[in-house]
Amino acid sequence: MIDLGAARVAVNSPLNDFNAHLDLVYQHHGDGDPLSFADVRVSLLPSRGMRFWKGRVSLWSEATCPFEPYPMRSALPLFEWGSNWLLAQRLNAYLLLHAGVVARDDRALILPAAPGSGKSTLTCALHLAGWRFMSDEFGVLDPDSGNLLPLLKPAALKNRSIAIIGAHPQARLGPVFPGTRKGDVAHFVPLRDSIVERHRHARPRLVIFPRYRDGGTLKCTPLDAANTAMRLGLNSFNYRTLGAVGFDAVVRLARTTRAFELEYGDLSTAIAHIDTLFAEHA
Repeated sequence: MIDLGAARVAVNSPLNDFNAHLDLVYQHHGDGDPLSFADVRVSLLPSRGMRFWKGRVSLWSEATCPFEPYPMRSALPLFEWGSNWLLAQRLNAYLLLHAGVVARDDRALILPAAPGSGKSTLTCALHLAGWRFMSDEFGVLDPDSGNLLPLLKPAALKNRSIAIIGAHPQARLGPVFPGTRKGDVAHFVPLRDSIVERHRHARPRLVIFPRYRDGGTLKCTPLDAANTAMRLGLNSFNYRTLGAVGFDAVVRLARTTRAFELEYGDLSTAIAHIDTLFAEHA
């Protein structure tokens, strides 16, 4: 049983290498009773049946296999992407933003972005610069309280980001999985203090839509509440599913935070600017 904060995932597998990788990237999450409640239950099992599936692994959840088998060496990426997909289907008590979330004390910064925008790299870099890590993939917003809940899963770094984040002396990464469907992938492990505080909520104060451009100069543009609400809805897994609840949640979030679009080409410059914005508006 893996306690992520906002959710619990039960996983079992006979695959020794996968279990070793899981132990590496989910240190300090605790091992609860495997028979207790879990939001998602998965099994990673060797694929059987067709001959061309030999040497592959399948993810099963509640007697269904929602994805094609992966190569056996990519069992951890399959678990990460598969469990993310399952959590996005099932955590409909919350508004789920596709966003990184970091915090200072109990005030949160939300980083919503489309894939390829540099969200994960920036989220990890901010964490290594002293921010509390709350999530990389899911911004979990409670529509009733307006608070953000941590969902402490490792961040999937891809291609160039692996070396950039891995060069930091405090960074802990799992093994590199070359040639996946998303390129080379390695999983960044949040620092222990953030994992220990995975049940500590935070109040959203600042929203930044990041966009990395190689060699680009820093450009920061303020956004009004209407534009912010529209973009938050577009960067949500379950906005349409929640209907009026989702609409009210994004409008409330847009009205109670300050929002900016940030284009950058250098991580250290972006972090310094974010620190300044947060000091001014949070």
